[in-house]
Amino acid sequence: MQSSQLRSFISALFSVFLLISCGSGGGSSMVAGGGIGGTGIISSGTISAFGSIVVNGTEFDTSNAAIIVNGEDIGVGDETVLDNLDIGRVVTVEGTGNLDAISAVAVRVSYNDNVAGPVESIDIDDKDPTTKEIVVLGQIVIVNVVTKLKGTDFDTIAQNDLVEVSGLVDDTGAVRATFLEKTGEFMPGNVVGVNGFILNLDIDLKTFEINNLTVDYSSILSGDLPQGFADGLWVEVEGTLDTAGGEMLATSIELGDEIGEGNSDQIEVLGFVTDIGSAFEFTVGNQVVKFDATTIFVDGTAADILLGAKLEAEGRLVDGILFADEIEFWGPDQIEVEGIVDEVDFIDGFPEFTFAGRDDQVVQTNGETEFEDVNKEEIEAGMKLEVKGVPVDIDQNVIIADKVSLEED
Repeated sequence: MQSSQLRSFISALFSVFLLISCGSGGGSSMVAGGGIGGTGIISSGTISAFGSIVVNGTEFDTSNAAIIVNGEDIGVGDETVLDNLDIGRVVTVEGTGNLDAISAVAVRVSYNDNVAGPVESIDIDDKDPTTKEIVVLGQIVIVNVVTKLKGTDFDTIAQNDLVEVSGLVDDTGAVRATFLEKTGEFMPGNVVGVNGFILNLDIDLKTFEINNLTVDYSSILSGDLPQGFADGLWVEVEGTLDTAGGEMLATSIELGDEIGEGNSDQIEVLGFVTDIGSAFEFTVGNQVVKFDATTIFVDGTAADILLGAKLEAEGRLVDGILFADEIEFWGPDQIEVEGIVDEVDFIDGFPEFTFAGRDDQVVQTNGETEFEDVNKEEIEAGMKLEVKGVPVDIDQNVIIADKVSLEED
């Protein structure tokens, strides 16, 4: 179905749903039983700041949090966070508190690479000099102004670089990298890894594919394969390569981490729409989301829920399904930065400012910037602000703000 047709289809059905629900005299049909019986909060998104850790605009105290990296429990607390995580990595935080209260307490922070392996090819976008499309273990990785780089820079990424990539998977299966680290040079026998859906499983040849990577699992005993081993299963695969771009010989295959598997009082997920199940159900990454007439939409409407749309869904988790109270839309290259304002200048009446500890990153505003809970003339040093905007350059030295919001402790 064409995008315009799908948009009209969703809009029409949503209008009908509104009429039915308003005329029924009852409440929302989205939540059964008046409660979910779950506890805690879950937030999945990119790390935007430390202190202890900020994800999706919420600052989590990680002083006593367990830190899990690629399935391994590596320690507890703030020092472990700073030693092993970086701004730009996509994490899932489980904790207590309230996601709308700006701060909460993390019980567990989990991180997994999307893919770790050698760069096989690089394609430069002639129309956009700040975008490259690289291939790592058969996975298309988009590197652009959103990507935080470590151990390399945009101009020096090269074939056979051994890299670890974190990001958000879009509807084509490509990883929109929010973080990329060069860890060395590829050598035959290097341990590599990838997360993804099993495709084209051949139980006779003992092979399957994850996008354009062929995985040979012949060395794994059938009893060590994950439950439900079949096409469509989300898995984490680790193994070795003889040559960059060749088949991967799997040494372990495990079920991939699911963001939400049970119940939770509050959950928020940032990502790209990868599937549309019905007029009121879609998938962000691999998290199923449902909404109804009571759902609040920010910077968009229900008609904007299309394949490839970037959005943040917040609500409650019921039996692994996110029932959305609020859905906020993002541009594909929008990022979020926040902090305490350090220095402010006014250019033609519009504030231009930096955050404390990040004097090399300037936030610029203009006539199209939306100011929420604060007037542009009131912005001054010491204020805590959240900015939603688009980086101008690959180093994110300048961010053009689409929205500036006042954060209150």
